[in-house]
Amino acid sequence: MEEAILTPAELQIFAFGKGMEMALGGMQVHGPEEMAKTFEDLRKVQGSALIIGGLAVIHYGYQRYTHDIDILYANADGNILQRLKADFSIVVKAQSGWHELKHRKTGVRLELIPEGGLGTYGLIPGPKTAGGEGGFISLLGLVWLKLVSGRSKDNADIVEVAKARPGELDALSDKLPEELRGRFAGLLAQAEKEKRNDPGRMPDGFVEDTDAERVSEAPARYAKKKRAARTKRTAAK
Repeated sequence: MEEAILTPAELQIFAFGKGMEMALGGMQVHGPEEMAKTFEDLRKVQGSALIIGGLAVIHYGYQRYTHDIDILYANADGNILQRLKADFSIVVKAQSGWHELKHRKTGVRLELIPEGGLGTYGLIPGPKTAGGEGGFISLLGLVWLKLVSGRSKDNADIVEVAKARPGELDALSDKLPEELRGRFAGLLAQAEKEKRNDPGRMPDGFVEDTDAERVSEAPARYAKKKRAARTKRTAAK
């Protein structure tokens, strides 16, 4: 695995998550120090593997909290568990290759996703096919895996990343397997619709005219009657 590094901005997301620990209903929350320590030991592992899942989503611009680390590894990497065991204890060793581990120092959960594993909508591509850089899966590979998985949160991740990087995702459609393109087009359309209807986003080129006369909404009839009654009572006094 190439060296994967979490930037200070990415680590700050885990600081926010740690601050929200009580609000998350008792879910185990890992702060930036724990994630940084886990990454230090994870970088000791050499092999054909890539960071995927929530951390890859964060890497590509959607700042959401995640409580674990997901790794896509190649079928040819048969001794990946052997190389990890010094720093990670094995929680689940599955015949399918979907192994679950836990970092010995921090308790951060690590899930190993095998090349060729069966998702809801197809087979999971391997690291070479998906591509990657700096230890993270490529943007194409991330979308591909999310589409293959097809869970509601995977769809939401694609929509949010599409809003953060619209031009880049538009260019990926022709590179995806044909059977995934229809759902991908639908998610891109959803992202565009949400951007257009987001009340927090001003149209391009919009400049607020601070000198313009403020327009206030006319008072309702009930308000007029209430003021008239109050004025009448004051006059009677």
